[in-house]
Amino acid sequence: MHRWRLLGNFVLYFKTHKIMTTQHISSPARLISLLIGFGLLFIGGRFLLAPEIGEAGFGLHYQEPNYAFHYIKGIRDIFSGLMIVLFAWSHYRKPLLLTLLAGSIIPFADMLIVWRTPGSNLWAMLIHGGTIITLWVICYFLRQSAAEKEQLRNAI
Repeated sequence: MHRWRLLGNFVLYFKTHKIMTTQHISSPARLISLLIGFGLLFIGGRFLLAPEIGEAGFGLHYQEPNYAFHYIKGIRDIFSGLMIVLFAWSHYRKPLLLTLLAGSIIPFADMLIVWRTPGSNLWAMLIHGGTIITLWVICYFLRQSAAEKEQLRNAI
């Protein structure tokens, strides 16, 4: 029973501090966010179900007898994808913005890992870099609320 009260207090905190309120997310930003989220779900599932194929898509050739790295990466991507899909689907603009902005460290670290690994795939490194830029562009558009956009239109 204590756990449910703690969870209720947590949700109440977010609602009273306007962190988890819904705000309109523009259709292009929401669509791209959903595509990224579903893409991460696919990539994570591929790492869990077909580790060698996921590894090649990541840009590395990992020669180890077990798949611990693959499973860690798979779960990380599934969790990240679920968070993005849930926030975008529910129009939680600020949590989506913060998740994408903080999450941009993941493709940055992935890009550095691929870059520093001998015999790695240049194309995969460029995809990781492009993902960083895409996330930052989406964050730029998510940063402005619908009210701020309306004020800008009226000022012009």
